[in-house]
Amino acid sequence: MKTLKTFWLSVVLLGISLLCGVSYHLIGSSVDDNGFLVEPFGFIPLFWLFLLLAVVSFVVTWIRVWSRRNHDDSA
Repeated sequence: MKTLKTFWLSVVLLGISLLCGVSYHLIGSSVDDNGFLVEPFGFIPLFWLFLLLAVVSFVVTWIRVWSRRNHDDSA
C-alpha cells in the first residue's frame, strides 16, 4: 500500500488518460447532414498528454525513491 501512496500522482494521471481514451471511444464519431465529421477530437491529444505526464511522474518518483534507498544504505 505504501507503493500506491508513493506513486499516487502517476496513478491519477494514468486514470485520467484512460478516462479520456474510453470517453473518446464511447462518444464515437459520426458524419452530419453536411458531410462533416463530428468527433470528440480533443480527447486524443489529452489522452497522450496525460499518458506522457504519468510516465514522466512515474520515472521521476522512481528515481527519487531509488536514490533515497541507495543513500540510506550507504549511511
